[in-house]
Amino acid sequence: MKNKKALISMMAIAVLMTACSNNTGTKDGGQSSADSNVKVDPFKMPNPIEVTTFKSLSPGAKLPAGDTVESNQYMKYISEKTNINFKILWYAAPQDHEQKMKLAIASNDLPDVMLVNEQIFLALAEAGQIEDLSKVYERYASPLAKELYGSTNNKALEKATYKGKLMGIPNISVQADAASMVWVRKDWMDKLGLQPPKSIDDVTAIAKAFVEKDPDGNGKADTMGIAGYEKSLAVNGKAQRGDFKGIFQAFGAYPSGGVEGVSNWIKDSSGKVVYASITPETKQALSKLRDMYAAGAIDKEFALRKEPNENIVSGKSGIFFGPWWSGGLAADTMKLNPKADFVPYLIPDAKGTVNTMMVPVSTQFIVVKKGMKNPEAAMVYANTFINAQRKVDPDALKLDFSVSAEHWPIGNATFDFADAVERKSDMLKKAMGGQTKPEELSPEMKEMFDKATRDKAKPKADLKDWSGYYGYTAPADLLKQNMNKVYSEFTANTKTMERKWANLQKLEKETFFGIVMGEKPLEAFDKFVTDWKAQGGDEITKEVTEELTKSKK
Repeated sequence: MKNKKALISMMAIAVLMTACSNNTGTKDGGQSSADSNVKVDPFKMPNPIEVTTFKSLSPGAKLPAGDTVESNQYMKYISEKTNINFKILWYAAPQDHEQKMKLAIASNDLPDVMLVNEQIFLALAEAGQIEDLSKVYERYASPLAKELYGSTNNKALEKATYKGKLMGIPNISVQADAASMVWVRKDWMDKLGLQPPKSIDDVTAIAKAFVEKDPDGNGKADTMGIAGYEKSLAVNGKAQRGDFKGIFQAFGAYPSGGVEGVSNWIKDSSGKVVYASITPETKQALSKLRDMYAAGAIDKEFALRKEPNENIVSGKSGIFFGPWWSGGLAADTMKLNPKADFVPYLIPDAKGTVNTMMVPVSTQFIVVKKGMKNPEAAMVYANTFINAQRKVDPDALKLDFSVSAEHWPIGNATFDFADAVERKSDMLKKAMGGQTKPEELSPEMKEMFDKATRDKAKPKADLKDWSGYYGYTAPADLLKQNMNKVYSEFTANTKTMERKWANLQKLEKETFFGIVMGEKPLEAFDKFVTDWKAQGGDEITKEVTEELTKSKK
């Protein structure tokens, strides 16, 4: 009996000692994330701490007089709200930042917290240089942060997970930015007796009519069909004004077009990951574009243009592809051409399905150096930054948001609802319909409601008002329909890509533009595929497959 009592006593002492050791906090005054029994504040460290970082900063990111990179409104806001004082070890322009960061990683000379792209995130996770933030997220993520991640169906958290552990705090991209709509001048269609487009063939027919039938009525052959520019042949995650993404996607094609920074990888019919530019669907789309170009439906000079806006604003072009927020370009056109009336449409494939290559749900990650004493500081910072960016903190409304967001302590990243545009569209509709009272709206939505109300009273009297809310009406309604949403399976780089990608991009760009503009036969696509594989493509495909397999183990 005595032995039993002694054993119980020893166990009790051991438990007590363990509890005490887990409740000591940290030297920097933060609460140890290992203590799961203590209630935490997701927005403030219990005592002031210093956190080091370095950041990317564009030369044009100006500050008000008297402010510095180290001391400005954003730095002060975070310090006052969170008890976190950021010390910037160094900053550099974007073109130099990545190289300096890679040197720091190679020498393991890392700051406490930093914002990195996916390639660097994966390299840090594989090398074991950053903290596992699984428990930090579980304990410290604010309700709003969790709600934002929930809107992605947790795809954002999956993106930041490496070998089953959450190794970073991912940003969240607005998914509406992916859809490429065809914007057509309805006033021209009405004048020529044309119906809205329902297929790529319809778009082609309308474009030809705009070129041949003098829709502006000036008696001159000076109008054109579809506006484009030098990057039109790339299917980027984010739709760009003047791209041909909507045309490619009508064929289920998602090529990179040889454009720097674009690399799309999809699953083929057998489930294997392939480079999207070498698929049969891409060849079909190029064939259609070739025919459209030959028929005069596409601006003959598109390959030489740096951007497509000039011909649209001047009233020469009546069609362009672009995202939901292209109302600003339409408004600029109306300033010079008051009768101009651009209306957006989504073009389906032959089976009636709208295909969309989506924006990567996350492209940037807040990471914490392995061994940092207060890893929870990263989540506390993220929670506070989200509250400010989404303007739910009243104090954030006092900030001057015209100051570049790059001056936030670790730089700028978007944290929003994945379906933010559709949500705001519904809110605006309810407010305009009287179902929601104006005083119940957030500051952002109240401003939008006011613009819509003024425009309703005097339509397009103030084009800033009109363009400030229009994207949340007809364009947003298009986004609410069912789509085949395709995500690129791989959005980072491999070792062989770093060495050979530039030459492969050049090969792709020259081939694609040559085919579309009639300088090369359509069969040149087959040779491109063969050459692409032989010149490093097969090796890169193997590496991509291995990387995807590795990150999921």
